[in-house]
Amino acid sequence: MKRVLKLITISLAVILAGACSKSLKDITITSCDVTSISPRGLSAFDATLDLGVNNPSVQFTLKKMNATVKMDGAPCLYLTADDVTIAPRSENVYTLIVHGTMDQGFNPFSLLTLLQSPGLEPVTVDVSCFGALKSGLGKNFEYKDLPLKDLLGQI
Repeated sequence: MKRVLKLITISLAVILAGACSKSLKDITITSCDVTSISPRGLSAFDATLDLGVNNPSVQFTLKKMNATVKMDGAPCLYLTADDVTIAPRSENVYTLIVHGTMDQGFNPFSLLTLLQSPGLEPVTVDVSCFGALKSGLGKNFEYKDLPLKDLLGQI
């Protein structure tokens, strides 16, 4: 389960950091580690990620980060993350708090199929966030049906 959670949360972090890289070209994710997972009841959790970011550009903040993880087109996991501000012209490790909730109609045992499927073929991700510059100006980013296997290749 920790492997599946790490793959999903890494994907969220890569997508969210990559969302601003369309306009701020050279931002890269240098590392991503799941440092803790805390269950909240039977169908929710909080996770803490240490996310390494190399930002040779200006300061920006990622806000309103949301992701829906889908398996075979059906929602299985909803993720949100707290806002994070990336310092300008630096390479730092940032703590990202991710909150997850399983869809009520999703069978959590089907996640075990991911452990047997190295290609992660059936899993896609919908992501949205708002990237804001220090001045407050920003842009909404929204991506639909991104294959998880393609995102993991960017790490």
